[in-house]
Amino acid sequence: MKALRKVGIGALLAGALLTEDASAGSWAKVTSQHDSRDFSTLTLTGGASGLPFGTSMFGFIESETQKTNRDNLKKPYGELNLKKKTQNGLGVIAEYNGDFSSGGVNRFGLVFEPRLPLFLGAKFYPLSNKNNGVQIGIYGSKYFNKGNEYIEGFMDYNFKPRRFVGEAQFGKRIKNNLYGATELRYNGFKPRNFGIAAGLELKL
Repeated sequence: MKALRKVGIGALLAGALLTEDASAGSWAKVTSQHDSRDFSTLTLTGGASGLPFGTSMFGFIESETQKTNRDNLKKPYGELNLKKKTQNGLGVIAEYNGDFSSGGVNRFGLVFEPRLPLFLGAKFYPLSNKNNGVQIGIYGSKYFNKGNEYIEGFMDYNFKPRRFVGEAQFGKRIKNNLYGATELRYNGFKPRNFGIAAGLELKL
């Protein structure tokens, strides 16, 4: 069952990240950054809208290099959510997150993404398996100067355990779809909570 779950999650995420159906409003990006805490990350992020039954999808997979061996990637951590919203931006959302080795966490709740000049959303997960408790989060992004610069980020708070995770990224176009990206990171689950990362991002 664990192997089947991994395959299913991988297939769903691959579909969200790699779909070429323009009507689905798909997008994807690859980001490589070095963190001030002496490790590097490689992240694949993507999403799609206009999916069957009026749903949309977002997900990412991220892996870190070991400090002593830059060529050795750790087991990736990923998140994948599926949501369905009404015209006013309020809807339901289901999310899976985990490292694909010990089994992940499933969360269910509400999402709100109002129509604004910028992209902004909030999610509330009152239900989760494995006794992981409630989680709340906000996220958003905004492009400037005809898409040459952008700011994006998220903040999640877990009530059990009481841990905060957040990132804020600034990007500037270098050429075409290649951007330089600088990121402020805070992860309450790491021994060293705060870090600054910099690197490159390619929008596919």
